[in-house]
Amino acid sequence: MEPALPVAVAGRSMDPQFSLLQARLSHEDDLINQRISWLVNSQSFLLTAYAITLNGLAADASKPLAIVQRKLLNLLPLVGVACVLLVCVALIGGLCALGELRRFARAEFPKDRLFLVSKPTTQFFGVSAPVLIPIVFLAIWLAVLF
Repeated sequence: MEPALPVAVAGRSMDPQFSLLQARLSHEDDLINQRISWLVNSQSFLLTAYAITLNGLAADASKPLAIVQRKLLNLLPLVGVACVLLVCVALIGGLCALGELRRFARAEFPKDRLFLVSKPTTQFFGVSAPVLIPIVFLAIWLAVLF
């Protein structure tokens, strides 16, 4: 794929390296968003399965499938914790990549061109959801397990 042509910003032309940096930042941000979406979807599925299994077992523990339901009650929280931990590893990778790209931008481009890189407090608030959402799900599953 050929590099994008320079784009005009505020009357100035962007060089290809700046366009590439912008595209990489956007790509990493999209990946983080996709990972969080996947985590929320998987956790909602697992928590729903856990609740349905729990209700089914509470209704009649003498059914022939009660043994399977008990195994599911033990297995679903473990799967939930494993999913959270795996997504956390991927999120840490994405956040590190964003940090590296931002450091590169600060070192490579003059301050007046760094509209792509926000202030540290803004960055902190921007990544709070991707960091805190997995912690919330992990806390739920640990409360169920213990």
